[in-house]
Amino acid sequence: MVMICMNNYSEIIELINNSIYRSFTAADEYQKKVYESMSYSLSSGGKRVRPLLSLLAYKSVSGSEDFTKILPFATAIELIHTYSLIHDDLPAMDNDDLRRGKPTNHKVYSEAIAILAGDGLLNMSAEVMSRELDKYDEMDELKRAIKAMKYIFTASGVHGMIGGQVIDMEYGYNMNLDICESMYKLKTAALIKAAIVSGAIIAGASDEEIATFEEYANCIGIAYQIRDDILDLEADSKKEKNTMVNFRSNDELVSRIEGLTARAQEQINSLQYDTSELQEFAKILMNRGR
Repeated sequence: MVMICMNNYSEIIELINNSIYRSFTAADEYQKKVYESMSYSLSSGGKRVRPLLSLLAYKSVSGSEDFTKILPFATAIELIHTYSLIHDDLPAMDNDDLRRGKPTNHKVYSEAIAILAGDGLLNMSAEVMSRELDKYDEMDELKRAIKAMKYIFTASGVHGMIGGQVIDMEYGYNMNLDICESMYKLKTAALIKAAIVSGAIIAGASDEEIATFEEYANCIGIAYQIRDDILDLEADSKKEKNTMVNFRSNDELVSRIEGLTARAQEQINSLQYDTSELQEFAKILMNRGR
């Protein structure tokens, strides 16, 4: 069921993948290894959830399927997400040997190259977005692009994704439900929110509409992580992680997912746009593994 629904977006995902690989410039012998490392993680089976959400939000507000203006920002978000996974898997962080059924980056290319690959992807995200700034003739479009860039980098920084990882590292043995949810808001939901909001910003959404998109994104971001936790527990019940499954039963977590999804739907329904695809995609994400 879920795979069939995801296949409905195969053309958009192909568009995203092509944009990602166009970001790579020719590498000489000195950069070859780090480029291989970056490409390895980018091509290791990611579902492109974040850039897809970005394009769907853009389409909802603009009413257009011409994604030329939003693609660089959606691409940058996937580059940032991939860098974060490489670094999260390192021995100093989560110390994982497998990611999506394949050896993690540092297991294939060494810790040093994995660190540099993550750094390279983060820098590449800035390059991809900043190249767009020269293409705008209208001042309003340029302002929106700068606003989207700022939003994305704030969401991926110490007040967003990085901050969530800090909570994961620092509160390991003192984790509770409230701290765990705060971690989810930063480590997972922040970048999902940046994906959706940047799409809305580039399309010209008002500040009030952006606030509604933020609430929608925050809800599905937290629910998405809870669903991941349940799936991870079902796949490997022995691996201990700082997740909500340590504090609530499966039934309670499913109820929480349903509540968050309902809240997200309520928010997105209040907008004067066609948000049907965002609503449908939220359902797909929440029903993974069922």
